[in-house]
Parts: sequence; C-alpha cells; structure tokens
Amino acid sequence: MQTSKITEIIESLESILCYNFKNLDNISVALNHPGSRKYNHSFTKKFERLEFLGDRVLGLALASLIYEKFPSDSEGELAVRISILAGTDFLIDLSKRTGLISCFSIPKGMFVSKNKTSSSIADMVEAVIGSIFLDSDFKSARKVIIHLWGKDLTKVIYKIKDSKTRLQEFAQSRFNNLPNYRLVKMSGEAHDPIFEVEVKVNDLIATGFGNSKKSAEHDAADKLIEKLQK
Repeated sequence: MQTSKITEIIESLESILCYNFKNLDNISVALNHPGSRKYNHSFTKKFERLEFLGDRVLGLALASLIYEKFPSDSEGELAVRISILAGTDFLIDLSKRTGLISCFSIPKGMFVSKNKTSSSIADMVEAVIGSIFLDSDFKSARKVIIHLWGKDLTKVIYKIKDSKTRLQEFAQSRFNNLPNYRLVKMSGEAHDPIFEVEVKVNDLIATGFGNSKKSAEHDAADKLIEKLQK
C-alpha cells in the first residue's frame, strides 16, 4: 500500500478515535487482518497478541464503567451488560456506525455474506484497542472506549436480551400465538460460523443471521417485531 494511502487511513482512524498515535508499528498491524496468505506467521502472531491484549483492556474498561454507572445492579445484571457491550455482534455494529470498518484491510473472502460480516472485524476492533494501550496507557484506552461506546453504555444493552421476549409478548397479545423458530442452515468456516434462523408468527416470517444460533434468533425476532409494528 502506498505511503500516502497509509497516512490517509491513519489520519481517518485518529479522527474517529479522537486519539493520535505516537508510534505506528502496532496500529499498522491491527488494521491489517492476517487472514490472507500474504501475511507470515510472525505477523499473524503479533496481530493475535494485540487482539488478546485489546480484549482484556476492553473488558476491564467496560467493567469499570458500568460498575460506576449502575451502582444498584447485581453481579448478574452487570455481567449481562458487559457480555453485550463487548460481544462480537456489538463490536461489528460499532465498527460500522463509527466508520472504523473503513480503516480496516480485510480479505474479501471474510465478508461471507451480504447479511452478516465476519467476526474477524470484531477481532480488529480489539486489536486497535490493544494498540492504543501499548501506545499510551490504560487511562487513554479507556477514554477512547468512552468516546466510541458513548450513549450505548446505558441505552442499547438490553436489546439483544429482550428481543425474543418482546416478540413473544407481542405475538401473544395480538394473535394469541407463540413465535416458531427454525434453524435454516449453518455455513461459514468452523471458527467463524454463520447461523441463519427463521421465525414465524401466523403468516409473517423474518430471517435472522448471527455468529451463534442464539444471536441469529434475536436478529430474526428484531426484524419480525419491525414487521409487526408496521
């Protein structure tokens, strides 16, 4: 990749993160997913280490933030919040909404379908966070996380948890019937599966996709709720 193009990507990334890198070695690795034959074992190992570190930094930062914001929550409620806020589906959505995904270099084969983007994108978000931590400190990484997650820290965390329940209540009140879920197929690689699930209420049908059967069911439930509300 040309130097001018790399500079442009880094500048765009820094604008999104509201953070300026002092050293570009680690972030240059984080922005290039090794799922391509052009990267050697050494590069892959470095990327995976950054992802490992970023996952832990993100977990601690989110745990400390929700611990502060929700003093009346039980341990179980805090666990639900962090499982969603640090989950693969959330990280993929975050990368799209913030524009982070435009800074990532990902092999085309990893975009496995038009309905679902590879979980490798979530890995790259974590690697970016790991790079920020190494470039500065935990305080700086936490500040970036606060900036990126923003109002999501308090607003959207129960969406996945509640979608099936909301659909069930909606279907019972309107049709006196229960939703019926069916696994249509599972595809993709073993390390990055795609589940396709169909949910039906009376004659209305919606299809959901996800990295697990559970997340696909929630996605399908959300889509059918939208149809029912129309």
